[in-house]
Amino acid sequence: MPSSLQTLLPRLRAIAEPSRVRLLAILARGEFSVSELTTILGQSQPRVSRHLKLLDDCGLLERFREQHWIYYRVAGADMEGGRLVRQMLELLDPTDPVLADDEQRLRRVLEEREGREPAGDVGAVANQADELVPLIASELGERGHGSLLYFGRDPDELMSGLGARARRAVGMNPSRRIVQRARAVLHSAGMNHCVLQQGELAVLPHPSHSFDVVVIDRVLAEAARPADDLREAARVVRNDGRLVVIEDFEALERRTSDAHPLALLRAWLADAGLACDRLRPCDVSGAHLLLAVAIPEPEAAAA
Repeated sequence: MPSSLQTLLPRLRAIAEPSRVRLLAILARGEFSVSELTTILGQSQPRVSRHLKLLDDCGLLERFREQHWIYYRVAGADMEGGRLVRQMLELLDPTDPVLADDEQRLRRVLEEREGREPAGDVGAVANQADELVPLIASELGERGHGSLLYFGRDPDELMSGLGARARRAVGMNPSRRIVQRARAVLHSAGMNHCVLQQGELAVLPHPSHSFDVVVIDRVLAEAARPADDLREAARVVRNDGRLVVIEDFEALERRTSDAHPLALLRAWLADAGLACDRLRPCDVSGAHLLLAVAIPEPEAAAA
């Protein structure tokens, strides 16, 4: 959609400054904090903050808070400001010495993020993700090509596969260290459309009915109020969307002594106003899991 003079001219004026062009080129690669941007640009924090405010005020950026940090990225491709920035960036020569130096410093920032992730059984996690992604994809069919929200313990591994199916993908986890790791992995892999956020499933920072697919991965068995968490996840699913729940069978068994894990998961979904469309066990790399696909109940969707 063409822009009016009232919106286009301020955006062009905002872009027409060397440091702000460099910022936009960096923020098209993913989300970065002010302190990271000062490292990449080699400029003071007040100066970088002023540039960011001007770009943000013009609708060229998106931002979100993560505890004490604020992260910025170029506005989405479905927004006028985001489209303008991407058209401008296509005109730049990536071999320009200034941009090339920024790219080297950007890569060092991503490497530092990745190095902060605590050690774990990375091989087993990767194997499980490799097996889970096609299972989820087969359940969704042609869905997942619009907007996707993943909330779970392995956003970098699962979203490497699931995120490629979506035009807009958001990954969330309560741990900032895990989110930082996922940012480094996904943005280093060129998956710049993926947004990574720290947060809680009980309070999702997204509007209602904003995702075609929501994937909840192995967090409900340890939750205090799993039905409430599912109800919040259902809130952000579009009326014709799908919610995919992956849970560990043994963790659900430990949760209850008077119900089968399949029955327990069905009951949680029903309490959240979701109809269980499909529910089946699946074994991946030594883990015995349940995979459920749910849809909003007609009454809940109409509300």
